[in-house]
Amino acid sequence: MIELERDIAVRKWFDQPQVAAEYVKRKNQQNNSKNRREMQCIEAALNGLSENSLVLDLPTGTGRLLPMLLKRGFRVIAADYSEHMLKQAKKYYTSGEYSLSACELNRVEFIQMDIMETKMPDLHFDACICNRLFHHYPTSEIRQKALRELVRVTKERIIVSYFSNVALSSARFHLKNYLRNKKPNDRVPIWPSVMLADAAATGLKIEKSFPIRYGLSPQTYLKLSSKHPL
Repeated sequence: MIELERDIAVRKWFDQPQVAAEYVKRKNQQNNSKNRREMQCIEAALNGLSENSLVLDLPTGTGRLLPMLLKRGFRVIAADYSEHMLKQAKKYYTSGEYSLSACELNRVEFIQMDIMETKMPDLHFDACICNRLFHHYPTSEIRQKALRELVRVTKERIIVSYFSNVALSSARFHLKNYLRNKKPNDRVPIWPSVMLADAAATGLKIEKSFPIRYGLSPQTYLKLSSKHPL
């Protein structure tokens, strides 16, 4: 029940028009070092994936990854639970400051989708990117539920980000909450061994880890693959 309540709270927060409007300004237009490091990690995890591969970007938010994915020649399903996020993404890339070409738009489809139940066919996608979601999932139960659905619909590789305990800012996070006698339930860093166990429990193995700033930032990307032949 707690897991369900946490997932619902995350959905409700991001599925607000004002949050989506602010999100497109903060995320799509940023060009700081953190954004560049995130893109570098995702691109490194995508290396070797063939052009014209079908990639699921879930949650896409307001489509921050779209230009990079299209530049690499992928076909993209930009999916999100929030209709408001998708509305902002479509607006930004069709009539906003960064309009995609007709050719690029032909390779993108925006779909409202629930990561826990995508309603997509088995092994439909060549790859899936799940960026900046798992740090909202503080327990293995909810992380594994999401991973199982991604495993079901993905053929080749899954890329997820999470917050790792192997970082100075993670130590500060835990110390601050300890001193406040507060038990956090969001953006909680976990040990890499825990994420490894979550992956293994869903039939995945970690091919490679990509921390955006090792030892300093908790944000880490994982390149995952199925242990079982397709």
